[in-house]
Amino acid sequence: MTSTLGDAAAPRVVDASGWPAERWDALAARSDHGEAFQSHAWGESKVRLGWRALRIVVEQGGEPIAVASLQERGLGARLPGPFARLVYLYAPRGPVLLRTDPDAARLALHALARLARARHAVALTVDPAWEEGSELALALAAAGFRPATREIQVSRTAMLVPLRADEGAQHEILGDSTARNINKARRAGVVAERVDLDDRDAREEALACFWEMFVATGRREGFIVRDSDYQLAQWRALGEAGLASLWFARIGEARQNGVVVLHSGRRLVSHVAGSPDGADLRRTRANHLLQWEIMRWGAANGFATYDLGGVDTQTAPGLPIDRSHPLWNLYEFKRGFGARGVVLARAHEVSPHAFLGAGWRAVRRIR
Repeated sequence: MTSTLGDAAAPRVVDASGWPAERWDALAARSDHGEAFQSHAWGESKVRLGWRALRIVVEQGGEPIAVASLQERGLGARLPGPFARLVYLYAPRGPVLLRTDPDAARLALHALARLARARHAVALTVDPAWEEGSELALALAAAGFRPATREIQVSRTAMLVPLRADEGAQHEILGDSTARNINKARRAGVVAERVDLDDRDAREEALACFWEMFVATGRREGFIVRDSDYQLAQWRALGEAGLASLWFARIGEARQNGVVVLHSGRRLVSHVAGSPDGADLRRTRANHLLQWEIMRWGAANGFATYDLGGVDTQTAPGLPIDRSHPLWNLYEFKRGFGARGVVLARAHEVSPHAFLGAGWRAVRRIR
């Protein structure tokens, strides 16, 4: 698949589905604004759920300006005639811009919309991590995308901590109580442990331990946990690609809590976390020290920002403004590290065929 859209200055869509993982990840996951959700490993992990991974590069003037890993699912296996070719496309946290100006965003989105038409898609959904109201986010509407009928991400907020190479400078942005709690954790004997996910023996034991924490946390907090084979394979693949790390806080040999951290371009992202039943994190303040050590490691390894994760839900959207918000305490915890809260643009979609798109949106509203 290679298509030229219009004149010589128009973007060209290049099929990169056959590229080696390392070549793809260099653009999609390791470039400055890369996304682990756009990595080769993430796309391949969805194949077992019935998706096809489609990876494309958008070029202008022979230079790549954006990439997108698309998940494609066929919809029409039981439909007659031309309807049997229909698909749905989704770019998780994509597209990734390699030239981060509004014009590049608009060109990339137009190219994706034309690709969706060529693939016989009823809809293409994108949800790039662009701040709501920013020039990049405004390019979505300019390229013909509309707010998606359904949200994709559980949270549409991020809590961003700037990472400083100098430890003293990092300490200066801590809240007073957060600094005290980090020291309290040290006095309680808490230490941070980073597991090398390239080391098979250490990895498998650690992933099994974290899985039990994750399941226990899901049971306590009521969120859905996928089957272990799928989830562990995904974390393992991301780790092997160097796009995730696994961290624990320990007291002696007892692990108090853990977190999987994604490596997305120059940004670390707290992806999933868990703790075993009975862990007394309020007493030990283990999570305070754990997050601090992740930040120090990130700064030492060239990362510019740590996203501590969202502080909202689909039923309680937006940044908390007072204690009435169900995630107020989580918001305060993250603010204590000097995090700035941002609201990200909601998922947007484009339907190349108006009639089919209307039908798709109607179905999405009721299912």
